[in-house]
Amino acid sequence: MAKKLDYEYCKAAPMLEWVGNKWSLVVILKVSENEPVRFNELYRTIPSISEKVLSQVLRQLCVDGILDRCLFPDVPPRVEYSVSTLGRTLLPIVKELIIWGQENFDQIMTNRKICGT
Repeated sequence: MAKKLDYEYCKAAPMLEWVGNKWSLVVILKVSENEPVRFNELYRTIPSISEKVLSQVLRQLCVDGILDRCLFPDVPPRVEYSVSTLGRTLLPIVKELIIWGQENFDQIMTNRKICGT
């Protein structure tokens, strides 16, 4: 997540960064649907995302405490991701956003055609 918003000005800035990132909410949902999930399994479930971007998004969501990263000392090392306790509080909100988007999809597409975008 390249741009950092002013955290002093807006305490909702981290959430706005996740929503503004093309992949963050997708990754959160995919991890929640398949957890615990390994990187390659997750990568295969998200079309069009690059390995680099997935890695960056996972790293940031772990740093923010939305996802948990568990490293197993196997040979070769194995890493699994799951939704953290904090992340579980975000899931119902994300799901409501998806429902809103699905319910209003046709109207949004119609509006875009009318406005010529």
